[in-house]
Amino acid sequence: MDEPLIVFNPKLPRLSKNEGKVLKLLVEAGKSISPLYLEQEKQIKKNSLIKEEINKASKTNAAILSPYTVLEKIDGKIVTIPYHVKYAKLLRPIADKLSEAASITDDKDFGKVLQLQAKALLDGSYDKATIAWLKFKPYILDIQIGPVAYNLDDQIFHEKAPYQAWVGVMDTEGTKRLNNYKTIVLGTRRKAMSEDRIDNYEKVRARVNDVILFSGFMARMKFVGINLPMDLNIVERYGSQITLFNQSNDLRMKEIILPTFNQLFSSEFREGFELEDLRRGYLRATALHELAHSFLYYKHASENLKDLFPAIYELAATILGMRMAGSLLLKERITEKMLESMIITFLCRSLYYMKQSKVNNPMINYVLGGSIFVNSMLESGALNMIKGMAVVNFMKMFLSLHELSDTLEHLLSFGTYIEAENFVKKYT
Repeated sequence: MDEPLIVFNPKLPRLSKNEGKVLKLLVEAGKSISPLYLEQEKQIKKNSLIKEEINKASKTNAAILSPYTVLEKIDGKIVTIPYHVKYAKLLRPIADKLSEAASITDDKDFGKVLQLQAKALLDGSYDKATIAWLKFKPYILDIQIGPVAYNLDDQIFHEKAPYQAWVGVMDTEGTKRLNNYKTIVLGTRRKAMSEDRIDNYEKVRARVNDVILFSGFMARMKFVGINLPMDLNIVERYGSQITLFNQSNDLRMKEIILPTFNQLFSSEFREGFELEDLRRGYLRATALHELAHSFLYYKHASENLKDLFPAIYELAATILGMRMAGSLLLKERITEKMLESMIITFLCRSLYYMKQSKVNNPMINYVLGGSIFVNSMLESGALNMIKGMAVVNFMKMFLSLHELSDTLEHLLSFGTYIEAENFVKKYT
């Protein structure tokens, strides 16, 4: 299996001598997550436990359902081993690198965050490290390292938190643009469909990174944007952090968007879009997707929708993000061409994952979400397929996005599993 590590080579701003030393240690720590993640994958794949066994055992041992435990069957009984115990030997050198970086950095607040991240790796105090990360003043250097509990069905980890790391340097101009979008988009208050929603508008932070490395789960998934944490209790009290990654966006363009765009659309249509239009379109769509999550924190959605929640939640954020682009259009922060580029790149991504699902096993929520989007647009006439080529009616599509957005948010706010299941079956 290929190593879960991607090292980028971005053009970085001039760093001080101290920042350079700290960055080197952070990169070394981040790289060390790769073998740890491989060990996790091996452990989980050889685990023959089935869901029914786990659910039954969890009634007498709640630790079984913790995202931060390894499950093993010994003498016919399921036992739990905390991550920081199971992987102690691999974690110690990583924590030492973080502690060393903390001891030499000129930014004492950043040093405190690094120390708490190091401590969390060794004793499992992940929430304390996350809260400190959310509260400290943004610094030019950035690292997120450790196990992250996702609500995504990645078909390997399921309910368990995979180890990951990223290391980056702030893109100052990109961060200013993202925060300008944030002010406009989150400044437009949206009425919740039910009182079940958490509002955290005032506690959302956002930054754009020139990313130096992805390790572990991040290297597997190559996220262009991410919104952490996913624990709604922490989000409600302390907010969330949106991070975009320039180099991952470029990678996705090369691997997914551009090849699909060239196959999907006629030469006449393609002439209307430059490569830079698509590159920025995908990054903008990702930015608005992550910002839209702030309007979709419905407390019981995951419990109500069960295994269908990830696909509906992620698609709802994407569609709502495109819908909210209207406020940017009205304030002349984006043009119609920019909005069209956002729609086109998401359409390309959707069709790419739908096609890939026939030959391998990608994240199912991307496939389901993409299928729902494509088939609903075909139903409305916003999208037509003629001789293998896509024909888009942007006016119809933008109107259709509003209807689809309302349906998805209804499911998140007070939809039942049966409703969600029928909806997914209809459009996939």
